[in-house]
Amino acid sequence: MRAGQNKPLVLGHRGYRARFPENTLRAFREALAAGADGIECDVQKTRDGRYVVIHDPTTGRTANADRPVAESNLVDLQSLDFGWGERIPTVDELLAELPRGAWLDLELKEETLRVDDCAPIIAALSSVRRDRLMVSSFSAELLLPFRGTDITVGFLVGEEAADLGLRALLRTLRRVRPAYVNLPIDMVPRLGARRAAALALLLRALGYSLLFWTVNDPEHAWFAVRHGRIIVTDEVEAVIRLFRGSGFTAN
Repeated sequence: MRAGQNKPLVLGHRGYRARFPENTLRAFREALAAGADGIECDVQKTRDGRYVVIHDPTTGRTANADRPVAESNLVDLQSLDFGWGERIPTVDELLAELPRGAWLDLELKEETLRVDDCAPIIAALSSVRRDRLMVSSFSAELLLPFRGTDITVGFLVGEEAADLGLRALLRTLRRVRPAYVNLPIDMVPRLGARRAAALALLLRALGYSLLFWTVNDPEHAWFAVRHGRIIVTDEVEAVIRLFRGSGFTAN
């Protein structure tokens, strides 16, 4: 998955999350219609072995009833309303609707997925253009099976990885060998702009491309544009307006 040379890619976080029910087909369509280059979304597994697009391991935050995904069959989950009458989509339904030219960042959630799930997910992704596909996760174990494929891998840096320190992070990156390091944009206020920029420059010098999530604040967006190749945002139109047409060239 390679970003363009003259501008970073903008991916809608769980679709167009700021305006539409997250991780639904409606949110994905609206993100692309608003000008996003593609979408970022999450994958969990149901009790009957179906791969569904949802961030949380339960439906309580996003649907009209609370169900544990791993303890529910697909038919039960698809009877719920995820907002505006939207159902929970399967990965197959998402891929069937995704335009050929759209980019996709598929995040594997370790609450319900295991290493054994990677092979069927790889098979399900066979029709997706490899130059417009990334599989990402906070779990190094879930990413290792993708290392020998032609699918781009992104390692998500969360609080746990950050708390272990830079040396531990670099050891994990050497083990996983991802093309992308996916960094939370809130590292900027946490580290300070100077230290955050130094970390970004170090990772780029080591050969990693950078993705930043979830970029909604204009000041943070400019940091992400200067250092990253991909931006994941809830605020698709606002971020696009911020820098497209400005003549900015990404590093």
